[in-house]
Amino acid sequence: MTTNLAFEAAWRDLERKAKMLWLLLFACLPGVFLLAYLLNTLLLQDASFPVVGFVWMTAIGWAGFRMATFACPRCGAAFFENWYFFKPLRSNCAHCDLARWAKGDAPPAAPGEGRANNQR
Repeated sequence: MTTNLAFEAAWRDLERKAKMLWLLLFACLPGVFLLAYLLNTLLLQDASFPVVGFVWMTAIGWAGFRMATFACPRCGAAFFENWYFFKPLRSNCAHCDLARWAKGDAPPAAPGEGRANNQR
């Protein structure tokens, strides 16, 4: 029972991180232009656009790093990245193949039963 609660807490944490990343990505252009416009009118300077753009890109990088380093509830390794690539839309752990949003700690698949053998 405690593993189910730990899994649920981990998936809720992932959901918060993912929502923040996608919000920052999708709101990038309108958000940067709106904030730059507001700062230009308040400060009466034209230098705010590059500053707002840099701060927004830094926020996207921070949110992406937080999501990329999300630890798999089963194996503890990074869920979305292997040693060279970050895939935020991955549905299984890159290391132990745990399904995303799994409710319990099902044992990992046997070597002959992986996804690679089921593809034809």
